[in-house]
Amino acid sequence: MMQELTMSGTKLTPVIKVDDEKCVNCYACVAACPVKYCMDGTGDAPKINHDLCIGCGNCITSCKRGARSFFDNGDAFFRDLGRGEKIVAIVAPAAASNFEGRYLNLNGYLKSLGVQAVFDVSFGAELTVLSYVNYMKEKKPSLVISQPCPAIVTYIELFVPSLLPMLAPADSPMLHTIRMIKEYYPQYRNHKVAVISPCIAKRREFDETGLGDYNVTFITIKGQLEKEKKDLASCKAMEYDNPEAERAVTFPMPGGLLRTADREVPGIWEQTRKIEGPEAIYPYLDHLADSLKKGGHQSVSFVDCLNCEKGCNGGPGTGFWEEPQNELEYPIQQRAVEAEKKYTLKSQKKSRKELAKVLNKYWKPGLYGRNYVDLSGNYTIREPSPAELTEVYKKIGKYSEDDIYDCNACGYGSCKRMAKAIFNKLNVPKNCLHYNLFLLNKQDKLAELNVEMKKQIGKSLSVIDSINSLVDVVSSKMAKQSESVDHSSAAVGEMVSSIHKTSEVSQKKRDDLQGLVDVAARGQGSMRETIQAVEDIAKSVDGVSSTIKLISGIASNTNLLSMNAAIEAAHAGDAGRGFSVVAGEIRRLSEDTRANSQNISVTLSNIIKGIKVTSTRSGETENHIAQMSSEIHSFAETMAELISTFGELSSGSTEITSALENLKALSSEVKISYNEMLNMTLTLRQALEELSAVAERSTAD
Repeated sequence: MMQELTMSGTKLTPVIKVDDEKCVNCYACVAACPVKYCMDGTGDAPKINHDLCIGCGNCITSCKRGARSFFDNGDAFFRDLGRGEKIVAIVAPAAASNFEGRYLNLNGYLKSLGVQAVFDVSFGAELTVLSYVNYMKEKKPSLVISQPCPAIVTYIELFVPSLLPMLAPADSPMLHTIRMIKEYYPQYRNHKVAVISPCIAKRREFDETGLGDYNVTFITIKGQLEKEKKDLASCKAMEYDNPEAERAVTFPMPGGLLRTADREVPGIWEQTRKIEGPEAIYPYLDHLADSLKKGGHQSVSFVDCLNCEKGCNGGPGTGFWEEPQNELEYPIQQRAVEAEKKYTLKSQKKSRKELAKVLNKYWKPGLYGRNYVDLSGNYTIREPSPAELTEVYKKIGKYSEDDIYDCNACGYGSCKRMAKAIFNKLNVPKNCLHYNLFLLNKQDKLAELNVEMKKQIGKSLSVIDSINSLVDVVSSKMAKQSESVDHSSAAVGEMVSSIHKTSEVSQKKRDDLQGLVDVAARGQGSMRETIQAVEDIAKSVDGVSSTIKLISGIASNTNLLSMNAAIEAAHAGDAGRGFSVVAGEIRRLSEDTRANSQNISVTLSNIIKGIKVTSTRSGETENHIAQMSSEIHSFAETMAELISTFGELSSGSTEITSALENLKALSSEVKISYNEMLNMTLTLRQALEELSAVAERSTAD
């Protein structure tokens, strides 16, 4: 069952590792990498983003320092064999090239370790061709891309997913072999499968499909033999546990697939594009995707492609990538001749029937189908806009078209790809050769400026010394100013305190003065009321005087009447004696009344004179009180203005105090700033002295 993967954030198993101690940051690996942006070149050694690495191994074969190597499952394989784990092995046909003349001895060696059966992937390749041919005959697709190479499959899944429908929907030869074992060799169905392989990228294929437990490279097998000090020649040569293959033994050679397919579909060469090597295949796939997107015409219907230029015989898991190609292919050719002889009886026609009969026993529809996964979500590299690209170019000293060299010293093959890496924080300007040359040019010019700079530094030091002297003078004056401000602040503080107290007392007196004005006003009103009362009494006394005059008149008349009555009584004799007595009493009463009225009149006259004098004096008093009230009111207004002035003066003095406090704070800050400025001038002087020393060393160099 195929492993479930998602389109974004899919983690891929690391297949390549870096030894930082051996790496010299030469960027040969970046130059060799067809992906480029799976490398992070910002550090001292390029790091790998495994989720974008296709596992092609081209960086390993290009590294002359041995800083790049691969991960495989060799340790786990040998450990589990030692524990008695049930394991079968499948061996890639490139073993005939890598273990020349002893590839069957390899089978004996594996079984001596405990491997219970060994199968030939060449036979799986025969089944693969059968799957391809059946698919092309039944579905008649317009284009089919071969998929035995896992690096190419991963590249398409990551970077050109539009080509996924064109990938042959059939398993690779290795997966055909594993499925064949699971289906037709039930005794090994539950055994783990070790793949003896020239390819480090096969691990990705096994992870994606869930088939294959150990990817063990030829290099690891050779290392184990050296560790055991064992020669394969000493091991028994043993045949594979599956039927023999025919010309599919040439699969590890470029064109081996076509050579096998031509047996089934004669003339397939005419409609096939055969292409191998990372410098050719990946640009071809990119252009193919663009062409298909634009509706371009295809001159071929089948693409036979391999990542490794020398085929699987020189894969990154072989250690033979620098061997001459004819040396690698010769053992394969020899094996192919022998394989074809075994199937050739009396005629070629009979050999094909015999082979078809064998293959049909291990092939059935639907058994070897393969699906693929869109991994383009892993590719999050941003394409810079023209403006952003221009900004990056400026960072690496490129200001015009003449500065675009595309020299490949950075490993990216073009300045634009290098700029894209810098934009995505996968590289830094210092890794651009021409940027470094640009800096060297600037250094040459800087060397010419050093002498002049030293002169200017000397002048600057002299100016700084002068500034320091002025600063000292300013500091002395500032100290005196600060002291004066402190004294002034204290004096003003006392004055302000006195003004505040005076203002408070004046405010209280203002209230008392207002009371005096009110009392004076009330006194003036009372005096007016008194004068009015005296006038009213005088008028009343005048009325009484008139009444007294009337009484006095009445008394005179009564006296006259009493006299007449006495006369009449005398005339009456004894009869009028009693009346005479009454008349006498009346006369005496009238005289008393008259006397009293005169006395009252005299008294009233005196009272009236006193009242008039009182009225006159009261009027004068009223005038004096009115004048005094007016003057008190005027004085009160003057005092009010004075008190208001005291209030304003008190408020203003508060502002003066605040201003003095601010002035004191500013003086303190100025002193601090002065100290900081002094420290900065000292630091500047020290920096200039150091700069002068650097300039002197630069000139000397």
